[in-house]
Amino acid sequence: MTGKSLKKALLSLVICCILISGTGIVCAEEIIIQEKGISSADYFKGIIDMAEDKYKGEVTRKQMMEGALKGMFDTMDPYTVYYTMEEAESFFTDINGSYTGIGVVMSELDGKIVIDQVYSSSPAEEAGIQKGDTIVEVDGKSTQKATLEEVSGLIKGPEGTKVVIGVLRGGTGKIVRLIVTRRQIVLNPVTYKIEGDIGYIKLEIFNSNASQAMDEALKKMDKSKITKIILDLRDNPGGDVSQAVAIARRFVKKGLITKLDFKSESQKDEEYYSNLKELKYKLVVLVNEYSASASEILAGAIQDTDSGVLVGTTTFGKGKVQNLYPILTPEAAQKYEKETGEIFVNGYDLLSEHGIYPSDDEIMGWLKITTGEYYTPGGRMIDGVGLEPDIYIEDSLADNAIVFEGVKKLQKVTKPCLNTESEDVLSAESILMLMGYEVDTPDRLMDEKTVRAVAQFQKDCGLYSYGILDFATQQALNDKLDELIIMKNRDRQYEKAVELLKN
Repeated sequence: MTGKSLKKALLSLVICCILISGTGIVCAEEIIIQEKGISSADYFKGIIDMAEDKYKGEVTRKQMMEGALKGMFDTMDPYTVYYTMEEAESFFTDINGSYTGIGVVMSELDGKIVIDQVYSSSPAEEAGIQKGDTIVEVDGKSTQKATLEEVSGLIKGPEGTKVVIGVLRGGTGKIVRLIVTRRQIVLNPVTYKIEGDIGYIKLEIFNSNASQAMDEALKKMDKSKITKIILDLRDNPGGDVSQAVAIARRFVKKGLITKLDFKSESQKDEEYYSNLKELKYKLVVLVNEYSASASEILAGAIQDTDSGVLVGTTTFGKGKVQNLYPILTPEAAQKYEKETGEIFVNGYDLLSEHGIYPSDDEIMGWLKITTGEYYTPGGRMIDGVGLEPDIYIEDSLADNAIVFEGVKKLQKVTKPCLNTESEDVLSAESILMLMGYEVDTPDRLMDEKTVRAVAQFQKDCGLYSYGILDFATQQALNDKLDELIIMKNRDRQYEKAVELLKN
Protein backbone atom coordinates (compact mmCIF):
# COMPACT_ATOMS: atom_id res chain seq x y z
CA MET A 1 0.00 0.00 0.00
CA THR A 2 1.36 3.39 -0.92
CA GLY A 3 1.53 6.38 1.41
CA LYS A 4 -1.38 7.87 -0.49
CA SER A 5 -3.52 4.79 0.02
CA LEU A 6 -2.70 4.67 3.73
CA LYS A 7 -3.89 8.27 4.04
CA LYS A 8 -7.05 7.29 2.22
CA ALA A 9 -7.50 4.39 4.63
CA LEU A 10 -7.02 6.75 7.58
CA LEU A 11 -9.68 9.13 6.25
CA SER A 12 -12.13 6.35 5.52
CA LEU A 13 -11.74 4.90 9.00
CA VAL A 14 -11.43 8.04 11.10
CA ILE A 15 -15.12 8.61 11.77
CA CYS A 16 -15.93 5.04 12.79
CA CYS A 17 -14.20 1.85 11.79
CA ILE A 18 -15.74 -1.08 13.57
CA LEU A 19 -14.45 -4.40 12.35
CA ILE A 20 -15.96 -7.76 13.00
CA SER A 21 -13.46 -10.16 11.49
CA GLY A 22 -12.22 -13.51 12.19
CA THR A 23 -10.56 -14.36 11.54
CA GLY A 24 -7.29 0.90 19.09
CA ILE A 25 -1.88 2.04 21.20
CA VAL A 26 -4.88 2.65 23.58
CA CYS A 27 -5.53 6.32 24.35
CA ALA A 28 -2.73 8.77 24.99
CA GLU A 29 -3.03 8.78 28.76
CA GLU A 30 0.20 7.38 30.21
CA ILE A 31 -0.37 4.84 32.93
CA ILE A 32 2.08 5.33 35.75
CA ILE A 33 2.51 2.46 38.14
CA GLN A 34 4.55 3.40 41.15
CA GLU A 35 6.65 0.46 42.22
CA LYS A 36 9.68 1.23 44.33
CA GLY A 37 9.50 4.79 43.06
CA ILE A 38 9.97 3.83 39.38
CA SER A 39 7.30 4.65 36.78
CA SER A 40 6.35 2.08 34.13
CA ALA A 41 7.75 4.43 31.47
CA ASP A 42 11.16 4.60 33.19
CA TYR A 43 11.15 0.85 33.72
CA PHE A 44 10.38 0.20 30.04
CA LYS A 45 13.13 2.60 28.94
CA GLY A 46 15.56 0.80 31.24
CA ILE A 47 14.75 -2.53 29.61
CA ILE A 48 15.44 -1.10 26.14
CA ASP A 49 18.69 0.50 27.34
CA MET A 50 19.81 -2.82 28.80
CA ALA A 51 18.98 -4.69 25.57
CA GLU A 52 20.97 -2.20 23.51
CA ASP A 53 23.93 -2.53 25.87
CA LYS A 54 23.92 -6.32 26.23
CA TYR A 55 22.57 -7.72 22.95
CA LYS A 56 25.28 -8.80 20.52
CA GLY A 57 23.32 -8.58 17.29
CA GLU A 58 21.49 -6.21 15.00
CA VAL A 59 18.28 -4.69 16.33
CA THR A 60 16.84 -1.18 16.24
CA ARG A 61 14.86 0.68 18.87
CA LYS A 62 11.88 0.64 16.47
CA GLN A 63 12.07 -3.13 16.18
CA MET A 64 12.19 -3.49 19.96
CA MET A 65 9.29 -1.09 20.36
CA GLU A 66 7.19 -2.97 17.85
CA GLY A 67 8.11 -6.27 19.50
CA ALA A 68 7.01 -4.86 22.86
CA LEU A 69 3.70 -3.69 21.40
CA LYS A 70 3.05 -7.05 19.78
CA GLY A 71 3.84 -8.81 23.04
CA MET A 72 1.59 -6.49 25.03
CA PHE A 73 -1.44 -7.04 22.83
CA ASP A 74 -0.77 -10.75 22.45
CA THR A 75 -1.73 -11.05 26.13
CA MET A 76 -5.30 -10.04 25.21
CA ASP A 77 -7.86 -11.93 23.13
CA PRO A 78 -6.85 -13.40 19.74
CA TYR A 79 -8.63 -10.61 17.86
CA THR A 80 -6.48 -7.83 19.33
CA VAL A 81 -3.42 -7.39 17.12
CA TYR A 82 -0.72 -4.80 16.58
CA TYR A 83 0.17 -4.45 12.87
CA THR A 84 3.39 -3.01 11.54
CA MET A 85 2.90 -0.77 8.52
CA GLU A 86 3.77 -3.69 6.22
CA GLU A 87 1.30 -6.01 7.95
CA ALA A 88 -1.38 -3.31 7.94
CA GLU A 89 -1.11 -3.10 4.16
CA SER A 90 -2.51 -6.60 3.68
CA PHE A 91 -5.23 -6.01 6.27
CA PHE A 92 -6.40 -2.78 4.61
CA THR A 93 -6.51 -4.51 1.24
CA ASP A 94 -8.93 -7.11 2.64
CA ILE A 95 -11.15 -4.54 4.34
CA ASN A 96 -11.05 -1.77 1.73
CA GLY A 97 -11.56 -4.27 -1.08
CA SER A 98 -9.21 -2.51 -3.47
CA TYR A 99 -5.53 -1.92 -4.08
CA THR A 100 -3.12 -0.83 -6.79
CA GLY A 101 -1.47 -3.80 -8.44
CA ILE A 102 -1.72 -6.36 -11.23
CA GLY A 103 -4.56 -8.54 -9.90
CA VAL A 104 -3.10 -11.87 -8.80
CA VAL A 105 -2.97 -14.04 -5.70
CA MET A 106 0.45 -15.60 -5.06
CA SER A 107 1.80 -18.21 -2.69
CA GLU A 108 5.20 -19.57 -1.75
CA LEU A 109 5.56 -23.25 -2.56
CA ASP A 110 8.84 -25.13 -2.08
CA GLY A 111 10.77 -21.87 -2.30
CA LYS A 112 9.00 -20.81 -5.50
CA ILE A 113 6.49 -17.99 -5.98
CA VAL A 114 3.44 -19.43 -7.74
CA ILE A 115 0.33 -17.72 -9.16
CA ASP A 116 -2.71 -19.20 -7.38
CA GLN A 117 -5.36 -16.95 -8.89
CA VAL A 118 -5.67 -14.36 -11.63
CA TYR A 119 -8.57 -11.94 -11.18
CA SER A 120 -10.98 -11.63 -14.08
CA SER A 121 -10.43 -8.54 -16.29
CA SER A 122 -7.28 -7.69 -14.32
CA PRO A 123 -4.05 -6.30 -15.84
CA ALA A 124 -2.44 -9.68 -15.19
CA GLU A 125 -5.13 -11.53 -17.15
CA GLU A 126 -4.94 -9.04 -19.99
CA ALA A 127 -1.17 -9.45 -20.14
CA GLY A 128 -1.43 -13.24 -20.31
CA ILE A 129 -0.38 -14.32 -16.81
CA GLN A 130 -1.95 -17.67 -15.95
CA LYS A 131 -2.80 -19.64 -12.84
CA GLY A 132 0.08 -22.00 -12.08
CA ASP A 133 2.78 -19.73 -13.50
CA THR A 134 5.97 -19.52 -11.43
CA ILE A 135 7.39 -16.01 -11.10
CA VAL A 136 11.16 -16.05 -11.67
CA GLU A 137 11.81 -12.40 -12.59
CA VAL A 138 10.44 -8.96 -11.87
CA ASP A 139 11.83 -6.17 -14.06
CA GLY A 140 14.80 -8.37 -14.92
CA LYS A 141 15.63 -9.09 -11.27
CA SER A 142 15.73 -12.77 -10.30
CA THR A 143 13.31 -13.87 -7.60
CA GLN A 144 15.05 -17.20 -7.03
CA LYS A 145 15.89 -16.51 -3.37
CA ALA A 146 13.22 -13.88 -2.71
CA THR A 147 10.41 -14.27 -0.19
CA LEU A 148 6.74 -13.83 -1.04
CA GLU A 149 6.77 -10.40 0.62
CA GLU A 150 9.85 -9.33 -1.36
CA VAL A 151 8.33 -10.40 -4.68
CA SER A 152 5.09 -8.63 -3.80
CA GLY A 153 7.09 -5.48 -3.04
CA LEU A 154 8.83 -5.66 -6.42
CA ILE A 155 5.53 -6.02 -8.27
CA LYS A 156 3.85 -3.11 -6.50
CA GLY A 157 4.13 0.41 -7.81
CA PRO A 158 2.16 3.54 -8.74
CA GLU A 159 -0.98 3.22 -10.81
CA GLY A 160 -0.31 3.46 -14.55
CA THR A 161 3.30 2.28 -14.36
CA LYS A 162 4.50 -0.91 -16.04
CA VAL A 163 6.25 -3.97 -14.63
CA VAL A 164 7.81 -6.86 -16.55
CA ILE A 165 6.97 -10.23 -15.00
CA GLY A 166 9.06 -13.25 -16.03
CA VAL A 167 7.30 -16.58 -15.52
CA LEU A 168 7.92 -20.27 -16.13
CA ARG A 169 5.01 -22.44 -17.21
CA GLY A 170 4.38 -25.95 -18.37
CA GLY A 171 7.82 -27.29 -17.47
CA THR A 172 9.43 -25.86 -20.61
CA GLY A 173 12.20 -24.11 -18.70
CA LYS A 174 11.80 -21.08 -20.95
CA ILE A 175 11.09 -17.73 -19.30
CA VAL A 176 8.03 -15.93 -20.66
CA ARG A 177 8.27 -12.18 -20.05
CA LEU A 178 5.00 -10.25 -19.87
CA ILE A 179 4.50 -6.48 -19.57
CA VAL A 180 1.77 -5.59 -17.08
CA THR A 181 0.37 -2.12 -16.38
CA ARG A 182 -0.52 -1.57 -12.73
CA ARG A 183 -3.95 -0.19 -11.93
CA GLN A 184 -6.62 -0.11 -9.26
CA ILE A 185 -7.93 -3.59 -8.49
CA VAL A 186 -11.40 -3.82 -6.97
CA LEU A 187 -12.07 -7.05 -5.10
CA ASN A 188 -15.65 -8.23 -5.64
CA PRO A 189 -16.66 -10.48 -2.73
CA VAL A 190 -19.94 -11.60 -4.33
CA THR A 191 -20.59 -14.31 -6.90
CA TYR A 192 -24.04 -15.51 -7.95
CA LYS A 193 -25.97 -17.76 -10.28
CA ILE A 194 -29.58 -18.56 -11.14
CA GLU A 195 -30.78 -22.15 -11.45
CA GLY A 196 -34.41 -22.41 -12.46
CA ASP A 197 -36.43 -20.29 -10.05
CA ILE A 198 -33.74 -20.23 -7.34
CA GLY A 199 -30.97 -17.67 -6.98
CA TYR A 200 -27.66 -18.47 -5.30
CA ILE A 201 -25.43 -15.73 -3.82
CA LYS A 202 -22.02 -16.41 -2.30
CA LEU A 203 -20.55 -13.70 -0.06
CA GLU A 204 -16.83 -14.24 0.63
CA ILE A 205 -16.10 -11.33 3.03
CA PHE A 206 -17.67 -8.09 4.25
CA ASN A 207 -15.23 -5.69 2.61
CA SER A 208 -16.05 -2.13 1.52
CA ASN A 209 -17.56 -3.39 -1.74
CA ALA A 210 -19.84 -6.02 -0.20
CA SER A 211 -23.17 -4.17 0.01
CA GLN A 212 -22.81 -2.63 -3.45
CA ALA A 213 -21.90 -6.00 -4.96
CA MET A 214 -24.84 -7.58 -3.14
CA ASP A 215 -27.20 -4.93 -4.53
CA GLU A 216 -25.97 -5.67 -8.05
CA ALA A 217 -26.60 -9.38 -7.55
CA LEU A 218 -30.09 -8.71 -6.19
CA LYS A 219 -30.88 -6.49 -9.18
CA LYS A 220 -30.12 -9.46 -11.41
CA MET A 221 -32.38 -11.62 -9.26
CA ASP A 222 -35.20 -9.09 -9.40
CA LYS A 223 -34.84 -8.70 -13.16
CA SER A 224 -35.25 -12.47 -13.52
CA LYS A 225 -38.20 -12.41 -11.08
CA ILE A 226 -36.33 -14.57 -8.56
CA THR A 227 -37.92 -14.59 -5.10
CA LYS A 228 -36.20 -17.70 -3.69
CA ILE A 229 -32.59 -17.13 -2.64
CA ILE A 230 -29.79 -19.18 -1.10
CA LEU A 231 -27.33 -16.87 0.69
CA ASP A 232 -24.02 -18.67 1.24
CA LEU A 233 -22.04 -17.36 4.22
CA ARG A 234 -19.90 -20.48 4.65
CA ASP A 235 -16.21 -19.75 5.30
CA ASN A 236 -16.95 -16.00 5.48
CA PRO A 237 -14.66 -14.63 8.25
CA GLY A 238 -16.50 -11.31 8.65
CA GLY A 239 -15.30 -7.74 8.05
CA ASP A 240 -16.91 -4.33 8.34
CA VAL A 241 -20.04 -4.24 10.49
CA SER A 242 -21.53 -1.35 8.46
CA GLN A 243 -21.49 -3.61 5.41
CA ALA A 244 -23.17 -6.41 7.33
CA VAL A 245 -25.88 -4.00 8.48
CA ALA A 246 -26.41 -2.63 4.96
CA ILE A 247 -26.87 -6.16 3.61
CA ALA A 248 -29.11 -7.15 6.53
CA ARG A 249 -31.46 -4.33 5.56
CA ARG A 250 -32.13 -6.17 2.28
CA PHE A 251 -33.21 -9.38 4.03
CA VAL A 252 -34.26 -8.70 7.64
CA LYS A 253 -37.79 -7.58 8.47
CA LYS A 254 -38.35 -4.26 10.25
CA GLY A 255 -36.75 -4.08 13.68
CA LEU A 256 -33.41 -4.44 15.44
CA ILE A 257 -30.50 -5.96 13.49
CA THR A 258 -27.82 -5.82 16.17
CA LYS A 259 -26.68 -3.89 19.23
CA LEU A 260 -23.05 -2.98 19.89
CA ASP A 261 -22.02 -2.62 23.53
CA PHE A 262 -18.69 -0.81 24.05
CA LYS A 263 -16.53 -0.63 27.17
CA SER A 264 -15.23 2.94 26.88
CA GLU A 265 -17.52 5.73 27.99
CA SER A 266 -16.13 7.82 25.12
CA GLN A 267 -17.66 5.36 22.66
CA LYS A 268 -21.45 5.28 22.61
CA ASP A 269 -23.31 1.99 22.34
CA GLU A 270 -24.98 1.61 18.96
CA GLU A 271 -28.14 -0.05 17.68
CA TYR A 272 -28.82 -0.79 14.02
CA TYR A 273 -32.29 -1.27 12.57
CA SER A 274 -33.98 -2.47 9.42
CA ASN A 275 -36.96 -0.63 7.93
CA LEU A 276 -37.99 -3.48 5.62
CA LYS A 277 -41.77 -3.65 6.02
CA GLU A 278 -42.25 -6.78 3.95
CA LEU A 279 -39.85 -9.61 3.19
CA LYS A 280 -39.03 -9.70 -0.50
CA TYR A 281 -37.35 -13.11 -0.66
CA LYS A 282 -37.85 -16.61 0.64
CA LEU A 283 -34.39 -17.08 2.12
CA VAL A 284 -32.15 -19.95 3.16
CA VAL A 285 -28.75 -19.07 4.64
CA LEU A 286 -25.85 -21.55 4.52
CA VAL A 287 -23.42 -21.40 7.47
CA ASN A 288 -20.59 -23.49 8.86
CA GLU A 289 -17.95 -23.42 11.58
CA TYR A 290 -15.98 -20.81 9.65
CA SER A 291 -18.87 -18.35 9.36
CA ALA A 292 -17.74 -15.71 11.85
CA SER A 293 -18.28 -12.24 13.22
CA ALA A 294 -20.10 -10.04 10.70
CA SER A 295 -21.43 -13.25 9.12
CA GLU A 296 -22.94 -14.11 12.49
CA ILE A 297 -24.43 -10.62 12.87
CA LEU A 298 -26.24 -11.09 9.56
CA ALA A 299 -27.19 -14.73 10.15
CA GLY A 300 -28.24 -14.04 13.75
CA ALA A 301 -30.52 -11.20 12.68
CA ILE A 302 -32.11 -13.36 10.00
CA GLN A 303 -32.65 -16.20 12.47
CA ASP A 304 -33.97 -14.13 15.39
CA THR A 305 -36.47 -12.24 13.21
CA ASP A 306 -37.69 -15.33 11.30
CA SER A 307 -36.56 -13.71 8.08
CA GLY A 308 -35.05 -16.93 6.78
CA VAL A 309 -33.80 -20.41 7.66
CA LEU A 310 -30.22 -21.25 8.66
CA VAL A 311 -28.85 -24.52 7.25
CA GLY A 312 -25.46 -26.06 7.98
CA THR A 313 -23.29 -26.43 11.08
CA THR A 314 -22.76 -24.31 14.20
CA THR A 315 -21.01 -21.04 13.38
CA PHE A 316 -17.62 -19.92 14.71
CA GLY A 317 -18.84 -17.92 17.72
CA LYS A 318 -17.17 -14.51 17.64
CA GLY A 319 -19.32 -11.96 19.44
CA LYS A 320 -16.69 -9.24 19.86
CA VAL A 321 -16.08 -6.07 17.87
CA GLN A 322 -12.81 -4.33 17.10
CA ASN A 323 -11.75 -0.80 16.23
CA LEU A 324 -8.66 0.27 14.31
CA TYR A 325 -6.34 2.99 15.57
CA PRO A 326 -3.16 4.44 14.01
CA ILE A 327 -0.27 4.50 16.49
CA LEU A 328 2.09 7.48 16.38
CA THR A 329 5.84 7.02 16.46
CA PRO A 330 7.58 8.08 19.70
CA GLU A 331 9.08 11.02 17.77
CA ALA A 332 5.66 12.14 16.55
CA ALA A 333 4.16 11.79 20.04
CA GLN A 334 6.93 13.98 21.43
CA LYS A 335 6.52 16.52 18.62
CA TYR A 336 2.78 16.91 19.13
CA GLU A 337 3.12 17.04 22.91
CA LYS A 338 5.18 20.20 22.43
CA GLU A 339 2.55 21.63 20.05
CA THR A 340 -0.57 20.73 22.03
CA GLY A 341 0.63 20.25 25.59
CA GLU A 342 -0.92 16.77 25.59
CA ILE A 343 0.48 13.30 25.05
CA PHE A 344 -1.04 11.42 22.11
CA VAL A 345 -0.25 7.95 20.80
CA ASN A 346 -3.58 7.41 19.04
CA GLY A 347 -3.57 9.34 15.75
CA TYR A 348 -7.37 9.54 15.74
CA ASP A 349 -7.40 11.41 19.05
CA LEU A 350 -4.91 13.91 17.66
CA LEU A 351 -7.08 14.42 14.58
CA SER A 352 -10.42 14.63 16.39
CA GLU A 353 -9.25 16.89 19.24
CA HIS A 354 -6.86 19.20 17.40
CA GLY A 355 -7.58 18.70 13.70
CA ILE A 356 -3.96 17.64 13.13
CA TYR A 357 -3.49 15.03 10.42
CA PRO A 358 -0.36 12.93 11.07
CA SER A 359 1.75 12.07 8.05
CA ASP A 360 2.41 8.46 7.04
CA ASP A 361 5.95 8.54 8.40
CA GLU A 362 4.55 9.65 11.77
CA ILE A 363 2.46 6.46 12.05
CA MET A 364 4.43 3.51 13.40
CA GLY A 365 1.68 0.92 12.96
CA TRP A 366 -1.99 0.14 13.49
CA LEU A 367 -3.78 -1.43 16.42
CA LYS A 368 -6.88 -3.59 15.99
CA ILE A 369 -8.29 -3.94 19.50
CA THR A 370 -11.45 -5.47 20.94
CA THR A 371 -13.60 -2.60 22.17
CA GLY A 372 -16.99 -4.20 22.73
CA GLU A 373 -19.50 -6.97 22.10
CA TYR A 374 -22.52 -7.32 19.86
CA TYR A 375 -25.94 -8.84 20.50
CA THR A 376 -28.49 -10.39 18.16
CA PRO A 377 -32.04 -8.98 17.98
CA GLY A 378 -33.08 -11.62 20.51
CA GLY A 379 -30.42 -10.44 22.98
CA ARG A 380 -28.00 -13.31 22.41
CA MET A 381 -24.26 -12.81 22.88
CA ILE A 382 -22.80 -15.67 20.88
CA ASP A 383 -19.08 -15.33 21.63
CA GLY A 384 -17.57 -18.77 22.15
CA VAL A 385 -20.96 -20.36 21.43
CA GLY A 386 -21.92 -19.58 17.85
CA LEU A 387 -25.29 -19.84 16.16
CA GLU A 388 -27.03 -23.18 15.99
CA PRO A 389 -28.57 -23.60 12.51
CA ASP A 390 -32.29 -24.27 12.23
CA ILE A 391 -31.43 -27.40 10.24
CA TYR A 392 -28.12 -29.06 11.11
CA ILE A 393 -26.34 -30.75 8.20
CA GLU A 394 -22.65 -31.58 7.97
CA ASP A 395 -21.07 -30.11 4.87
CA SER A 396 -19.12 -33.27 4.01
CA LEU A 397 -18.41 -36.75 5.21
CA ALA A 398 -16.48 -36.86 8.48
CA ASP A 399 -12.72 -36.50 8.12
CA ASN A 400 -10.87 -39.78 8.55
CA ALA A 401 -7.36 -38.57 7.78
CA ILE A 402 -7.68 -40.29 4.39
CA VAL A 403 -7.92 -38.47 1.09
CA PHE A 404 -10.64 -40.13 -1.01
CA GLU A 405 -8.79 -39.64 -4.25
CA GLY A 406 -5.72 -41.36 -2.77
CA VAL A 407 -7.58 -44.62 -2.11
CA LYS A 408 -7.10 -47.12 -4.94
CA LYS A 409 -9.62 -49.69 -6.05
CA LEU A 410 -9.00 -53.35 -5.34
CA GLN A 411 -7.53 -55.20 -8.34
CA LYS A 412 -9.39 -58.55 -8.05
CA VAL A 413 -6.27 -60.58 -8.79
CA THR A 414 -5.76 -62.40 -5.48
CA LYS A 415 -8.05 -63.20 -2.54
CA PRO A 416 -6.30 -61.85 0.60
CA CYS A 417 -6.98 -63.64 3.86
CA LEU A 418 -5.64 -63.53 7.45
CA ASN A 419 -2.00 -62.32 7.68
CA THR A 420 -1.83 -61.47 3.97
CA GLU A 421 0.04 -58.27 3.04
CA SER A 422 -0.86 -56.41 -0.15
CA GLU A 423 -2.01 -53.13 -1.69
CA ASP A 424 -5.52 -54.57 -1.97
CA VAL A 425 -5.62 -55.03 1.80
CA LEU A 426 -4.57 -51.38 2.21
CA SER A 427 -7.38 -50.29 -0.13
CA ALA A 428 -9.92 -52.49 1.65
CA GLU A 429 -8.92 -51.15 5.08
CA SER A 430 -9.11 -47.57 3.82
CA ILE A 431 -12.59 -48.02 2.34
CA LEU A 432 -13.83 -49.82 5.43
CA MET A 433 -12.51 -47.02 7.64
CA LEU A 434 -14.24 -44.40 5.50
CA MET A 435 -17.48 -46.34 5.90
CA GLY A 436 -17.12 -46.44 9.69
CA TYR A 437 -16.08 -50.04 10.21
CA GLU A 438 -13.69 -50.74 13.07
CA VAL A 439 -10.21 -51.22 11.65
CA ASP A 440 -6.76 -50.04 12.70
CA THR A 441 -4.83 -47.47 10.67
CA PRO A 442 -4.58 -48.94 7.14
CA ASP A 443 -1.22 -50.72 6.86
CA ARG A 444 -1.46 -53.45 4.13
CA LEU A 445 -1.72 -56.25 6.74
CA MET A 446 -4.85 -58.39 6.90
CA ASP A 447 -4.93 -58.78 10.68
CA GLU A 448 -7.73 -60.26 12.77
CA LYS A 449 -9.45 -56.88 13.18
CA THR A 450 -9.51 -56.39 9.42
CA VAL A 451 -10.87 -59.92 8.92
CA ARG A 452 -13.72 -59.19 11.36
CA ALA A 453 -14.49 -55.90 9.60
CA VAL A 454 -14.55 -57.64 6.20
CA ALA A 455 -16.85 -60.31 7.56
CA GLN A 456 -19.22 -57.67 8.96
CA PHE A 457 -19.16 -55.79 5.64
CA GLN A 458 -19.98 -59.04 3.80
CA LYS A 459 -22.87 -59.69 6.15
CA ASP A 460 -24.21 -56.14 5.69
CA CYS A 461 -24.04 -56.56 1.90
CA GLY A 462 -25.75 -59.97 1.88
CA LEU A 463 -22.54 -61.75 0.87
CA TYR A 464 -21.08 -64.91 2.38
CA SER A 465 -19.58 -63.71 5.65
CA TYR A 466 -16.21 -65.36 6.19
CA GLY A 467 -13.67 -62.50 6.23
CA ILE A 468 -11.79 -63.33 3.03
CA LEU A 469 -11.46 -60.65 0.35
CA ASP A 470 -12.92 -62.70 -2.50
CA PHE A 471 -13.65 -61.07 -5.85
CA ALA A 472 -17.31 -60.40 -5.08
CA THR A 473 -16.32 -58.62 -1.85
CA GLN A 474 -13.63 -56.64 -3.66
CA GLN A 475 -16.16 -55.47 -6.26
CA ALA A 476 -18.60 -54.49 -3.51
CA LEU A 477 -15.87 -52.44 -1.81
CA ASN A 478 -15.01 -50.75 -5.13
CA ASP A 479 -18.68 -49.87 -5.62
CA LYS A 480 -18.81 -48.39 -2.13
CA LEU A 481 -15.72 -46.29 -2.86
CA ASP A 482 -17.45 -44.83 -5.93
CA GLU A 483 -20.48 -43.99 -3.81
CA LEU A 484 -18.31 -42.37 -1.12
CA ILE A 485 -16.53 -40.17 -3.67
CA ILE A 486 -19.86 -39.05 -5.11
CA MET A 487 -21.17 -38.33 -1.61
CA LYS A 488 -18.00 -36.40 -0.75
CA ASN A 489 -18.37 -34.17 -3.79
CA ARG A 490 -22.03 -33.48 -3.11
CA ASP A 491 -22.93 -30.23 -1.37
CA ARG A 492 -25.55 -31.61 0.98
CA GLN A 493 -26.19 -28.25 2.63
CA TYR A 494 -26.90 -26.65 -0.74
CA GLU A 495 -29.13 -29.58 -1.70
CA LYS A 496 -31.13 -29.13 1.50
CA ALA A 497 -31.51 -25.41 0.80
CA VAL A 498 -32.89 -26.18 -2.67
CA GLU A 499 -35.27 -28.74 -1.17
CA LEU A 500 -36.58 -26.19 1.35
CA LEU A 501 -37.12 -23.53 -1.29
CA LYS A 502 -38.95 -25.90 -3.63
CA ASN A 503 -41.46 -26.91 -0.94
